[in-house]
Amino acid sequence: MRLRLAPIAILGLLALPAGAATLEEVANAMGSAKLNTLQYSAAGSFYMVGQSQRAGGPWPKFPLTKVVRTLDYANAAMLEEFVFVQPPGPMMGGGAQPFVGDQRRVSGLSGETAWSATGQTPTAQPGQVTNLQHELWISAHGIVRAALADKASAATGPNNTTTFSIDRPGKFRAKATANAQNLIETVESVTANPVLGDMVTVTTYGDYRDLSGIKVPHKIVQQVQGHAALEVNLADAKVNAGGVTAPAQVQPPVPAPPATIVKLADGVWVVGGGYNVTVVELPTEVVMIEAPQSEARVAEVIDLIKKTIPNKPIRTAINTHHHFDHSGGVRAAVAEGATIYTHELNRAYYEAAYAAPRSLQPDRMSSAGATAKFQTVGDKPVIIGDPAGRTVEIHTLTGLGHVDGMLIAYLPKEKVLVVADAYSARAPQPVTRTPEKINEFVAALYANIERLKLDIEIVIPIHGRVTNIQELKIEAGKA
Repeated sequence: MRLRLAPIAILGLLALPAGAATLEEVANAMGSAKLNTLQYSAAGSFYMVGQSQRAGGPWPKFPLTKVVRTLDYANAAMLEEFVFVQPPGPMMGGGAQPFVGDQRRVSGLSGETAWSATGQTPTAQPGQVTNLQHELWISAHGIVRAALADKASAATGPNNTTTFSIDRPGKFRAKATANAQNLIETVESVTANPVLGDMVTVTTYGDYRDLSGIKVPHKIVQQVQGHAALEVNLADAKVNAGGVTAPAQVQPPVPAPPATIVKLADGVWVVGGGYNVTVVELPTEVVMIEAPQSEARVAEVIDLIKKTIPNKPIRTAINTHHHFDHSGGVRAAVAEGATIYTHELNRAYYEAAYAAPRSLQPDRMSSAGATAKFQTVGDKPVIIGDPAGRTVEIHTLTGLGHVDGMLIAYLPKEKVLVVADAYSARAPQPVTRTPEKINEFVAALYANIERLKLDIEIVIPIHGRVTNIQELKIEAGKA
């Protein structure tokens, strides 16, 4: 009897599973193949990616009071609603703070069409197609469905885990890891970012619960570049309860106004049509104050500068701060040959970011093999230009919760201040009455103006219209 059992035992050992589960086994364990739609409601925390108080630091956190998301895998569609509020305490970091009341964001995707809705009428958002496709297909069931469609191969990971990948050239790529129970635990994805290059998002799924034979994660945690970006716990989930249909009428996006260049004073221009860029002509060069938004925006600005001041190179670009919307075009200025003036806190951050690969979307700087040249600004002002003529002074603001290391530019001859975010003249008409609640960023800016003893007449905010010091005083409660 013992002689007969021994071979069976050996055969049993030889038959023990070795290697990863197949993708089909993961799909069966998850129930992904029979899941067409998943709708859930949740709450938790939301973080403003790209708006950290300090370069390389954590993204600012906001209470997320409501999330409703419908993922329609069958139709490559999704619809989500986020509601978040101003956090308690002093304002730290960016993201259009301070908020008044609930902030509601509704975004939708259907194939290659994306839209947003702040009221009743949805507006097309072609620039959000890739972002929303990324969110759809890195969801726990989305990546399984996408991998099945791609006929992806599964591989063995540590601790009896299974890994597989998807790739959407020029858009994103992602690698999923399923645990020993064949449930998706993590998805590591890469998207293109104009500042960071190949930007890494890690999404973790846990607290799986069975809903009609489909395993649904009830805890979702997301990190971007190693910092928290989203933390939600599901309150309710429904499977195969209805899909997402694009609205019958989606308004076309409001076209960006063409870039225009307006002469403000002798040797000083403002380029509008987006974030304001101030252009200063010096004896041997041209200075750009801010290189914001995107490569395309800054390329447009550079073209206007060359037509307006054709015989002088753009040798200097001043970066007020590191937030993505204010640094998204800096690399285009580098490709033009400009030296970048930025706060000393930002230099190591930019150097590391600019050394990162840009495999998804190469830009002008990477294609040209250009190397960034930085000049940093600290506590002491830096002066560019001819002391006997026109100069640009660069100063660091202190006591500003919006960002550490915020720079302002001051033209003493013209008595012009250029400022980002600490003050924005967004209202269509000049403000004539002190607001009931003073914005603490504006108050901090005015305190710095007094500390630095700047004689200002004209204020050029990066956001909004050109205005004057009197209006800023009213906003700061100093008029």
